[in-house]
Amino acid sequence: MRKINFLIITESFVYKTGLRFLLEEMSVTGKIHYSEDLSQIEKSNADYIFVDTGLPDVQDLYKQVRSGHAEGWPVLIALTHHRKDKNLLSSGLFRHSLDLSQPKSEILHSLVEITKNNFSPNKASVREEKLSEREKSILRFVALGYTNKEIAEKLFISMHTVITHRKNITRKLGIKTVSGLTVYAILNQLIDMNSMG
Repeated sequence: MRKINFLIITESFVYKTGLRFLLEEMSVTGKIHYSEDLSQIEKSNADYIFVDTGLPDVQDLYKQVRSGHAEGWPVLIALTHHRKDKNLLSSGLFRHSLDLSQPKSEILHSLVEITKNNFSPNKASVREEKLSEREKSILRFVALGYTNKEIAEKLFISMHTVITHRKNITRKLGIKTVSGLTVYAILNQLIDMNSMG
C-alpha cells in the first residue's frame, strides 16, 4: 500500500500534536513533517500539506497562486477552527478544509475522505488479503465500537477466541489502536461511515 507523506504548517502545538495523533492512526500515513511558516511548501515532498489559516503569512499563498508559482504543489488543506469557510475553498488555494473544532470521529471521517483518492477500490490492501473472513467480521465489530464480550455474543464464540482473533488482526495489520483499526476498515471498505454511530 502506498504511504502518504504529510506536512503540517502551524505555530500551534495543539494543532500539530492532535493532527499527528490522528494521522498516525491511519494505516496509509508515511512521514509527517512540521513547519511554523510557509517557507517549506515549495521544498516539501509531502503529498498533502495542512496549512493553519490563522498564520500571518497566509496571504502570501494567495499571491503565489495568483502569480502562477503554485503549480505542481501538493494538495493544500486549510486548517480551520470554525465551520467550513466557503471562501477558503472558492479561492482555489485550498482543495479541502479541515475543521478542527469538530469531534474526533468527524475529523477522522474528513481525513479518510481527503486521502481516499489515493486508493483504487479494485486494489485491496495486501495486508487485508491476509485477513480471514472471521477476522474481517471481528474487525467490522471492533470498528463499530463493540466490546470483546459483545462480539463473542454476536458471533456465538468465546471471548478468548475473540481476543485471539484481535491479536492476529493487530499482528497482521500492524495497527494497535481501535481508532486505527476503524480507519483501516473504512479505507478498505469493510464498514461504511454511515453505519457508525
